[in-house]
Amino acid sequence: MTKKRNIPVVNPEQFVRNYFNHSTIKQNGISLNAITPREQTCYFYINTLESAIQYINFPLEAMKTTFYEVVFITKGQCVVRDNLNDLSVSSGQIRFVAPGKIVSVSEPSADIEGYYIQFDQAFMDTYSGITNILQTFAFFDLDAIPIISLTPDQTVFFASILYKVKQDFAQNYQLLKPIICQYIISIFKECNVFYEKVQQENKQLNSADKIAQEFIRLVYKHYLSKRSLGEYADLLNITPKHLTKCVKQATGVPPTDFIYRMLILEIKVLLKETSLSVAEIAYQLSFDDTAYFNRFFKLHAGTTPAAFRKTSIVE
Repeated sequence: MTKKRNIPVVNPEQFVRNYFNHSTIKQNGISLNAITPREQTCYFYINTLESAIQYINFPLEAMKTTFYEVVFITKGQCVVRDNLNDLSVSSGQIRFVAPGKIVSVSEPSADIEGYYIQFDQAFMDTYSGITNILQTFAFFDLDAIPIISLTPDQTVFFASILYKVKQDFAQNYQLLKPIICQYIISIFKECNVFYEKVQQENKQLNSADKIAQEFIRLVYKHYLSKRSLGEYADLLNITPKHLTKCVKQATGVPPTDFIYRMLILEIKVLLKETSLSVAEIAYQLSFDDTAYFNRFFKLHAGTTPAAFRKTSIVE
């Protein structure tokens, strides 16, 4: 049987190799070494969005990364999918991505400007001097809605900091790593104040909203192993009937929709990113038989697995 694969998990080097347009890079006389990560541990990279997007093949299909990513937009916009959430990120907003999240990115607007930063846990721990410092920032939680909106003054201030970081990175990265790290941590600390304020306001949510949020968090974590409402109701110590009522009240859709959407996303990626047969995918995802798997996929995706495999993108 073909080797099992799920949603692709990529490190920085694989990201450059798999998602960059190498012919465009070559045509512009740029060495691949200039954008290939300099390190695989204590890794850090920064560039402007306007410089980078011309070399990346959009849309970026669903993936998980081994590194953290921060995208700060000063002009234009981009639509992304963050786990189950379709998010529009625009001018004056910062988006945070932690390793392990399922993310995909549509085509950004032609006028997009700003900065993107990639780094790993080792870089921040080493040069901040604080172990697991990134775990202190709630916007990096896997179930977070990780977008922070800034005021115009904050946008200008953060842009000036990142301009300086980019200069330091390009001119003397090896010497200035500790300073670069402190600049980035200072941005995170300020953003955390905004984010925690929103979280505090969310604590005023009613009981149904809280149950729905916790249910969705559990779906992100267990969708490959738990398919029934009863399993999630047990985790929440409520009845399936009460779970259904709360999720529908809070979101407008039944809880099974969230489970099936994550499962369909996993199936789509397996169809597009692996050579596994339809029968092998059905077996890998614990469907009873291939016929049921085909009916399930067609019901929720609107097409058959075989027909979907011939299309171009994972939506």
